[in-house]
Amino acid sequence: MPRKGENIYKRKDGRWEARYIHRYEKGKAKYRSVYGKTYTEAKEKREVILSNSKAIHVSVVKQRALLDELCLLWLGNRKPNVKESTYTRYVRIVDKYILIEFRAKRIDQIDAERIQTFQDQLKERLADKTVNDIMCVFKSIWKFGQIQGYPCCEWVQSGIKVKKAKEITIISQDVRSRMAKAFSDYNQFVAMGVCFSLLTGVRIGEICGLRWGDIDLQSGYATIRRTVERIADLSPNAKQKTKVVITEPKTENSERIIPMPKYLVNYIRQYKRNNECYVLTGSTKNTEPHTFYTRYKTFLRKNNLGDYTFHQLRHTFATLCVEQNFDIKSLSEILGHADVQTTMNLYVHPTLQMKKRQMDTLRL
Repeated sequence: MPRKGENIYKRKDGRWEARYIHRYEKGKAKYRSVYGKTYTEAKEKREVILSNSKAIHVSVVKQRALLDELCLLWLGNRKPNVKESTYTRYVRIVDKYILIEFRAKRIDQIDAERIQTFQDQLKERLADKTVNDIMCVFKSIWKFGQIQGYPCCEWVQSGIKVKKAKEITIISQDVRSRMAKAFSDYNQFVAMGVCFSLLTGVRIGEICGLRWGDIDLQSGYATIRRTVERIADLSPNAKQKTKVVITEPKTENSERIIPMPKYLVNYIRQYKRNNECYVLTGSTKNTEPHTFYTRYKTFLRKNNLGDYTFHQLRHTFATLCVEQNFDIKSLSEILGHADVQTTMNLYVHPTLQMKKRQMDTLRL
């Protein structure tokens, strides 16, 4: 007896017939049938045909797919696995660079030579580091497409030699001493932020996200649990292009416990608030990195302390630790790095005085 909705019937000759839609003509379905000695046999035969038909249809669709579609699929695949700030950076790279060049282009019409031309054109107007970031995203999209069965050509990304960043000058002892003197007469929150960063090496987003509950003044430890960032707001009903988010730190290693120098503990103790208050505001409302950076620059200018980026506080901290013969592994963990090599390559800048002291130890 036929089951309702299955379109499988027992014929008068004893065989079972399973019907299926083969194609449409002028909006009308055209059927075909398969036969079996039993109900199950007929049903299984039909399922095989429909499965193969669906695979062929999907294959044809992918063969004609546009890069736009693949980019959207890749973004959807990455979104659950990365921080919101990372996802918005991917969206920006895809929209501003990749799709500007390849929008509405079929994937099967993009060959390795065309991709290389795209990279070369980027290098003519952008920094090597930016080009490298863009092409890494493109490569990830391309590999994802190959795995998913899209007609992505074989392409090996050519190397992009990123120029070594110019060595950052650390803040001298004289300037640091004048900073310390200026703290007492300046806004307590700005002074605390500068002092804290200079003596612990925390990033600007991390100091903006630091609450008093993260600081144990008795034992002298601070725990980095969150960071503050301003990112693009991708929600369709957003009234502004950007928004401030408070998330976990930059990387897994960035969530860390930092021992504080006694000088710092004694300095900030006088400003202690309840645990829910942010260190840089004294209230439950946080400040964002751009705002604090502006206040930091104003502090330098009003006290004639020179012009230093906020990140130079972090560089200075790392170099001072090396001068004091800190264990590099310990320093790497304090800075929140995944490995010691990152610390050595990016944040350690031996001073001329340090080199001179080491040279003076040589004997014949």
